[in-house]
Amino acid sequence: MKGPMPLSFVALAFFLVFCSIMAVRMHREWQATTNSLARKLGICIVIACALGFIEPLWINFFPSRLLEHVELPNAPLGDRLIAPDGRVFIVSSPIARVQRYGPEGFELGFMYGSKASKFWVSPSGNVLICTLSGALLTYSPDGAEVLPRRSCNDHVEAYFSSSPSQARVPTIAFNWFSVLAVPLWHPVVAWLIAVLTGLFFHASSRRSAS
Repeated sequence: MKGPMPLSFVALAFFLVFCSIMAVRMHREWQATTNSLARKLGICIVIACALGFIEPLWINFFPSRLLEHVELPNAPLGDRLIAPDGRVFIVSSPIARVQRYGPEGFELGFMYGSKASKFWVSPSGNVLICTLSGALLTYSPDGAEVLPRRSCNDHVEAYFSSSPSQARVPTIAFNWFSVLAVPLWHPVVAWLIAVLTGLFFHASSRRSAS
């Protein structure tokens, strides 16, 4: 008897179906608005928002090393962890990613691939992540997972900084692409922008028709 399909396969199938439907829909909309630059701009915004909304799905299909030195937008109000050496780790829970910052700014980022509820740093500088399933993930400051995995019920000492960090940490990101890619900040932000854009163009269409 076969077991259930792996979650990654289900996510990939959903992602491909979603992209196919969106591609067909946007292609038809684009062809129908040959003389409206504003409407084409609106279509581009909706596509960007759709990609931002499902970012937690597609970003995990990239090889981890490919995005290691690419600064992505930090989620607004993401967890901020200060390590013993003064570096700062910013946790973006929606996409399950941690980014490390030092005195010169962004240094590296890594994915942890699980829904989590708690994050902290150990006295040795490792990043500890308690997942919703109760597993305790441990990552070195360079983003390598430290095995074996433990339970969140295990007692693991946390490090609390007594002095401010000298690391340069942006609110969202240092590179302009990540700052301007607002739909990638958070899936909820992408959804709100898409809804507001749709409402704006719907109202504009009704006004033009009347």
